[in-house]
Amino acid sequence: MHIANRIPCPQSKNNVPALKNPRLPCSTLLLTFLSLLLTQTSFSQSRSNIGFRAGINKPYADAYKFGGGAALQINIALSEKWGIEPSIAYDKINGDRETYFYPKESIELYPELYPEPSVTFIEAESLNLLHFDLTAKYYISPNLFARLGPILYLAGGNEDLSAGGVGGTAAVGYQLKLDVRNKIEFVFNTDLINSGNGRGNGVIPIAGIKVAYAFNFSKQP
Repeated sequence: MHIANRIPCPQSKNNVPALKNPRLPCSTLLLTFLSLLLTQTSFSQSRSNIGFRAGINKPYADAYKFGGGAALQINIALSEKWGIEPSIAYDKINGDRETYFYPKESIELYPELYPEPSVTFIEAESLNLLHFDLTAKYYISPNLFARLGPILYLAGGNEDLSAGGVGGTAAVGYQLKLDVRNKIEFVFNTDLINSGNGRGNGVIPIAGIKVAYAFNFSKQP
């Protein structure tokens, strides 16, 4: 009668069988990854909030310099990814004014050509731009979003631009959450307004970099 050889199980000091390092099955790892992904997705849901933004702007034209502006914005959440963001904004568009001084000798020799000692060449006057934006907001990823929509604007202080009209705006931004109710947004936007006669000559795109603070009405998970 043959007795099969048995491999003894490793024993601990307390005579308890020692267990090998357990291996997590692939299904457990997959469920863990999906739960983390769903947690991040829910954290990035669109939330209704109110906020204030400010920053700089610069039209895509040499006739203008850097300006600044500010706005009051409200985000109305429609779903986990979509929202509507109306805002009332003011932007100061700075025109580039240059003054050239003619030499005194030229004025004395050719008074008919130089009636004044200096002449100001105006490339573009400064512009006060008041506009109402109504944009759709979509979250591309947990913290990255995009905005697109029309704007209604009133402009004053620049003969090159019309007094008012309908334009458009587009933006991409990144949000940084401070806590369950507060966050900061960094936004790069481009606004389009229609100019009248003059150096504007049609649609003028205005680039902007804005920083916004927003307060969520509901707590984020």
